[in-house]
Amino acid sequence: MGAGQKPARKELLPRLPPPGEEREDVPMTTQQRPLEVYRRFQALLFGGDFARLGEVADMDGYRENCVGLTGWTTGMATALRNYQVHVASAFSDLNSTEEDIVEAGDTLVIRSALTATHTGEFLGIPPTGRKVSYDAVDMFRVTDGRITWRFLLCDWKGVIEQLTADPV
Repeated sequence: MGAGQKPARKELLPRLPPPGEEREDVPMTTQQRPLEVYRRFQALLFGGDFARLGEVADMDGYRENCVGLTGWTTGMATALRNYQVHVASAFSDLNSTEEDIVEAGDTLVIRSALTATHTGEFLGIPPTGRKVSYDAVDMFRVTDGRITWRFLLCDWKGVIEQLTADPV
């Protein structure tokens, strides 16, 4: 190595594709990092491909708490039903941008910025057609390549304020 040259940087962690570019033809393995599992979970959830969630979530052992929407711990069947009734049926064009990622062992914390269009009833508020944006903090625990626990905190109060505010 010549003067002024830095040694090649050794990658400590494998590079991940950006969100939405995960390879769907590759089956999940127990060696995949929580971030890979999370991104696959989100792609299936937002894409409405609920039948395939078992590829990335422990359908029997899964536990979720969605603070501010349900507020209690549920299994996968109830969590999906709540998502379909309260979120998927109320908002279209749902898009999530990862803002911060903390990964430690089997646990992952993601802070995301989300946008969507209000096209269906949400918590008693009829469709407004308004674009909303909100923040969410999502925590996951992954065991043997499958999500077993999720804690989700969304700014639903901010969403309600955007939907009920007088038009500018």
